[in-house]
Amino acid sequence: MQIAWRPQMAVDHGLIDRDHWTLLQIISEFSSIEGELPGAQVLAEILQKLDRYTQVHFEREQWLQKTIRYPFAEAHEHEHRDLIRRLDAMRAKFKPEASREEIVAIHREVSALLNSWLLDHILQSDLRMRPFAAAIRKGTTGFADLASAAG
Repeated sequence: MQIAWRPQMAVDHGLIDRDHWTLLQIISEFSSIEGELPGAQVLAEILQKLDRYTQVHFEREQWLQKTIRYPFAEAHEHEHRDLIRRLDAMRAKFKPEASREEIVAIHREVSALLNSWLLDHILQSDLRMRPFAAAIRKGTTGFADLASAAG
């Protein structure tokens, strides 16, 4: 299943959106192997890509939140830590010599994580930042009004 970027997914029309596009590419790559049993090497590569992605993207997103004085930054950072914890747990379970059953089980876990990441985190939590990022781009400072509108 290919997941296409849509303008409705835009948060900042910049780096955050490009990062999200990259994640969609990783999810699409992962989804393309769902019909077949992924080899240990393919699964290892995808887990590595996700690890690198979280390191770069979450730091950028938290910098943006600080810059735009995002009132929900602390809760959002908690979500990032939870995603990293879940990903780390999967990476710790994964062994290159894993059996077919273990690979299938980890594949299911990664699939559930990516689905949750896209639907719950990006399409809900991240999109709450959109009006704050737009206000900065427009040079407005009505943060109190934005906070109540985004709440």
